Amino acid sequence: MEISAPGVFISGPAVYDPVQADGEQVVTGVENSLTDLADTLAHILAGGMEEPIFDAGVWVRMEELAGTCGKLVAAGADPTPFAAALDRVPRHNAREETLYHLLRAMALWDADAATRVIEILTADLESGQPRHSLIQADYILRAMIFGVWTNRIKLADPGAHDMAIRRLWHAMLNQYRAAMPARDPVPAHARQRDLIIITTGQFIRGAHQPSTDMLDFVTKLVLRLGRRVVLVNTADGPVKSYFPYLGNFVSSVDRELAAGTKLVIDGLPIPFIHLPLGFTDPQMASEARDQILALKPDLVLSFGTLCPVSDLCHGLLDVVAIPYGSYLPFAEPTWLALPRPLNPGETPALAVGGLTPDRVIRIEYSYAPPPAMTVRNKAALGLGDDTILTLIIGLRLAREVTPDFAAALDAAVQAEPRLFFLFVGQMDNYADLVAPHPALAARSRSQGHETDVMGLMAAADLYINPPRGGGGTSAAYALSRGIPAYSLNSGDVGVVVGPAFHLSSYADFAPAATRYTDDPDLRGQLQEKAKARFADISSRERMLRQILDGVKAMRAKG
Repeated sequence: MEISAPGVFISGPAVYDPVQADGEQVVTGVENSLTDLADTLAHILAGGMEEPIFDAGVWVRMEELAGTCGKLVAAGADPTPFAAALDRVPRHNAREETLYHLLRAMALWDADAATRVIEILTADLESGQPRHSLIQADYILRAMIFGVWTNRIKLADPGAHDMAIRRLWHAMLNQYRAAMPARDPVPAHARQRDLIIITTGQFIRGAHQPSTDMLDFVTKLVLRLGRRVVLVNTADGPVKSYFPYLGNFVSSVDRELAAGTKLVIDGLPIPFIHLPLGFTDPQMASEARDQILALKPDLVLSFGTLCPVSDLCHGLLDVVAIPYGSYLPFAEPTWLALPRPLNPGETPALAVGGLTPDRVIRIEYSYAPPPAMTVRNKAALGLGDDTILTLIIGLRLAREVTPDFAAALDAAVQAEPRLFFLFVGQMDNYADLVAPHPALAARSRSQGHETDVMGLMAAADLYINPPRGGGGTSAAYALSRGIPAYSLNSGDVGVVVGPAFHLSSYADFAPAATRYTDDPDLRGQLQEKAKARFADISSRERMLRQILDGVKAMRAKG
């Protein structure tokens, strides 16, 4: 089946298929009492900690209970009654221990519990008689990563949590290998030197930046670098929930693409392999691995993270892992392409995946802004010319704009009253978030989803990044317009904007905005720095050449 995939996709369907119960029952009337919540918990779990696994009605009620408790605890309520009730429920095995710690992570904001979940899963999978299936482990792992990414789950020690996830992924890959037939490596002389396999764990149509990036990578490899390409969507993300207390997390998928065998990208036909949607079980992984081996490619480029098919090709073909951002991917490839210098403290994390620092290829991840459709100015937004319009952009602002960040913006407005913050993206909780902050409420607005971000940026003076892991694309777009994009030195945005726009704390932003506005010479200098930084990260052809040249150099070293 041939599917047209133009440079700008139309919106694709998102599938949401959580476990549901007939006549869904939820916990109500207890929002103001953790004691009542604790009593409800004890009653519902009278059948045992594992009951939600087997009873959809219990599942739904416990999800609601955990969410209600979590909101109260986050608002400052004493979690002691709920914790005490939870501790009275017996725990007899690894799965019950996992459920217990997930409840602590989600309902009590226990910053140690999330890491304990991962450690328990790893020990269970390595026990020889695990209580968790591989599909349950995969679901918990992906939902946990998403929960941390979107500020739903707190961590006491992010470094220790990262290492725990890497050990779990290694244990899961060992489960795959034990269930799959062995294969011989494809000899170097037998490989097709112009053929590259690209794998990604999620490829969909619509406003999904990694998927739109992938289109450009594919066309650049074919048209500018002379390679033949086969695109493989392993579609690993869950399409239904397999474990409670994780918000019924599911991935967005495109069911129409699942039937495709060829993509046509701006008129360019690209062979396309799409695995069945959802969890990639060992049989599916084995079949996909063997299909790739039969093609005898020169190289496998694995974009993203947690792609079992790519990692299972390691040792049989040369595999390069490339993250969609600045993070160190959870992967076990031949080489890693990283868009930043490797931190010395990351060597142990590399070692879990069988890598050493000399197997890291340094690249600059690149961005390609779309054209503006309608250029706007401040007047069109109802703002005065003296306004210091600052954009905060993201697809998950409801999670990424934390109460602490809102308080920091409120303090910034009090220090520099000309500031005006425009939140660009879906943010249903905007009114509740700014209610405690009168200054911010008066000098901000929720723009909602914006289809023409570049046109909006024409009116902006500055960009500020909330505390999050992602956001690199919107920051790069701001830099392309000469807009100084400020961020803490963390996450994708910290890498994208570079040291010139790092804040030591959010308290630095108001004075920086004042200097930028009142000093024309400084303003010109910062605008040029923004454009210069974008020039460093705007060539996808150069990025791909860095990968291919890096592989050539690695092979030469043996």
